[in-house]
Amino acid sequence: MVADGGPAMPRRRLGAELRRLREDADLRIEDVAAELECSVSKVSRLETGKGIPKSRDVRDLLDRYRVPAGPQRDRMMRWVGQGQGQGWWSDYSDVLLTELVDPLVSANLERYVALEADAGRIETFETIVVHGLLQTEEYARAILKVLVEHTEPAALERLLEVRMRRQRRLYAAQEPLSLHVVLDEAVLHRPVGGSRVMVGQLRRLLDDGQRDNIDIRVLPFHVGAHPAVAGAFVLLDFPETPDHDLVYVEGHLGNLYLEKDPDVAAYIQLFRSISGVALDPDETAALIRSLLNRG
Repeated sequence: MVADGGPAMPRRRLGAELRRLREDADLRIEDVAAELECSVSKVSRLETGKGIPKSRDVRDLLDRYRVPAGPQRDRMMRWVGQGQGQGWWSDYSDVLLTELVDPLVSANLERYVALEADAGRIETFETIVVHGLLQTEEYARAILKVLVEHTEPAALERLLEVRMRRQRRLYAAQEPLSLHVVLDEAVLHRPVGGSRVMVGQLRRLLDDGQRDNIDIRVLPFHVGAHPAVAGAFVLLDFPETPDHDLVYVEGHLGNLYLEKDPDVAAYIQLFRSISGVALDPDETAALIRSLLNRG
């Protein structure tokens, strides 16, 4: 597992395997829940990796699916233990697990932070603002002030701490997160926080773009209509389990996670398409420098 990771990936691995075992046994979730005298939601949450796994529940399921003692059972029970742990973000549950004033910073954020911590590679298309992993502190504060304008200053600062903590993986000495970003050119022209803050953000993009693990490209205005006009999205890649990759789509009324193979494949192709018509990293850096020189 990648450095600074958490329980999200073990839970997803366990859930996927439990679902496979149930389907191989030709059982419905309702059948299993009835036999084990538990709720359908409990079985469903275990299979989707959303619930904290309990050893007894998983042992009961493995017994029902006739999984004998051996490597497979040991591996799955090991995932149970790993899935019961807590990531660094649990220290911020007071702001991550409560509705503030906008769904963009609601309980869904806790799940996203957990998944991001386990990803080995992230590919993202941004249409409005710079991706959170590349934001300066002042730029991020300006955004959060708008999203949570009625929230106590202390809560805003804690959300800001979370955003800055997430960025550490980009600069880790070992196994840094691989980040590939395509920014709509409009992002560079939107003066978030004012001109001084924006200058600092553009300089940050130039610096980060020189790192081997960070690839930044701009989709220029002259491209016109393109396949991703529907909006921003994030692809999270988990190298140890390539079949468990997912897509995250953020919306004003809620956030969407897509995990089915056809959906993920469609977004992978979409990212390849827009990357192909975007400026390359050198051209992107030249554009950013021209904006800085323009003052």
